Amino acid sequence: MRAFMGVPYAEPPVGKLRFKPPVPYRSWSGEKQVIEDSPKCTQRDPFRRDMEMEGSEDCLYLNVYTPEEPETDEPLPVMVWFHGGGWECGSGISSFYGPEFLLNHDIILVSANFRLGPLGFLSTESIDCPGNFGLKDQLEVLKWIQTNIAAFGGNPKSVTIFGESAGGASVTYHMLSEKSKGLFHKGIAQSGTYFNPWAQPAHKGVPAQRARKMAKLLGCPSDGNWPKMLECLREKPANDVVATIYDLFEWDFDPMIPFPPVVEPDHPDAFLTVLPRTAPPPHGLKLPLMIGATSEEGLLKTAALLNIPHVLEDFKTKFNKVLPIILNYDHLKKSEQEEINRKLIQFYLKNGHDYDKFNHQNITDLISDGWFIAGIDEYIRLRIQNRKENPQGVGPTFVYLFEHKGAASFSELFKGGREDYYGACHAEELQYLFPIAHSLFVSASPTKNDLKVREIMLELWVNFAKTSNPTPSTSNLSTWKPTETYPVTFAKIGSKNEEEVEMLRHDRELYQQRVDFWNNLKPHVPAKDFQLRDEL
Repeated sequence: MRAFMGVPYAEPPVGKLRFKPPVPYRSWSGEKQVIEDSPKCTQRDPFRRDMEMEGSEDCLYLNVYTPEEPETDEPLPVMVWFHGGGWECGSGISSFYGPEFLLNHDIILVSANFRLGPLGFLSTESIDCPGNFGLKDQLEVLKWIQTNIAAFGGNPKSVTIFGESAGGASVTYHMLSEKSKGLFHKGIAQSGTYFNPWAQPAHKGVPAQRARKMAKLLGCPSDGNWPKMLECLREKPANDVVATIYDLFEWDFDPMIPFPPVVEPDHPDAFLTVLPRTAPPPHGLKLPLMIGATSEEGLLKTAALLNIPHVLEDFKTKFNKVLPIILNYDHLKKSEQEEINRKLIQFYLKNGHDYDKFNHQNITDLISDGWFIAGIDEYIRLRIQNRKENPQGVGPTFVYLFEHKGAASFSELFKGGREDYYGACHAEELQYLFPIAHSLFVSASPTKNDLKVREIMLELWVNFAKTSNPTPSTSNLSTWKPTETYPVTFAKIGSKNEEEVEMLRHDRELYQQRVDFWNNLKPHVPAKDFQLRDEL
């Protein structure tokens, strides 16, 4: 394996370049040492309840990994990884997203950092600071690949973008934005789309309101004079700017993502100018897509909820106030919030608030569906509906559910407790694609079934990157067919039962009752009479 690490793709976004689109990195003369990871972008990790600040504002670097001796002289397919972390934390660091597993399969892997939190997504909803800088950083990575990847033995005409959580939602944003058109050819969206409530563009007025609140917290002008506010904010230490996120949480660590993508005013550098739900059919519909989720996504929230007694007690006591904040429908009228609460309790919590760490499936399903499953299902429905209307205009859609019970679980990372196993948590599949478990779960040794799942996943993901089909005719795996009608057909990866031998199975109707319930409820869609709450 050859590793080129810490390769700059844009100028450091500091000083006057803070809150600006990325500026392509100027070329350098002579040799440049690219042998170690760059710093992460400035961040804190709310998902691990971590108050420690880390990283640097000078962070726009990428890593390129190539096989030492590829089995072919042909240019290799390229897989570009966008990390998760809610556009608030994470990085492309090699100890998490290194190539040790994937590069046995003759591909080139690229991972990159991009700006996070307010440094990546602050918006005044005006031309002064339109926002989406983190997504524009990703766009710059894709442009860099088109210009440079051939020099590394890669094929710029065979680029697959893939990501998890906010990285998965980023994939769907690139499939929507005309700016990204032609820069990649396939997508894999793991546990995230722009229809998920935490990933959809912030409701109109909210980004500007949060920008003013952040400015006030930092002692900058907050009266709506955007140039003066931005001039002041550019002089503040990056750590202080990022730390304001914690003052925007209304309960526990929610709303989960205070600085999501935004709809920008129309201008030459705009990445997103339309709401995804009202956009015309996006260019990415034509591209092949793999999309899916883990079986217990909601453990991202409920692992801590169930394991920290005072948080659980507070959640139960304030349930009717807190749930709209967690599930992003607190923009609706109080009467509408109460009606949604009533329907959710009736559907998921028929026995009331009897959930705890020993009886958690109902509350975990509620959060799983509200945060992840419903939005993923909505994106699948979009592709199927467009395929029905224009069969030639939509690429194949391969749907999966990851439900493997492995030796290590991300529920521990999200404060669920070392001794507890709740299910296939959010982000669980990452340890079968990347060596991330070596850093996070040092005491857990993979089981025989874990190794089998890793082998299967790597083959599926790489086959798709190479051929647009996870199980081409050359594969020995059972055939995974794209879903063309609704309810969906999907692949089940792994097993909750340790005695299960078959690690790839196929099924129909993915959580059908649950997704139909949310499809009718649609609490996240912006209200026509939406009123901004005064948060200042």
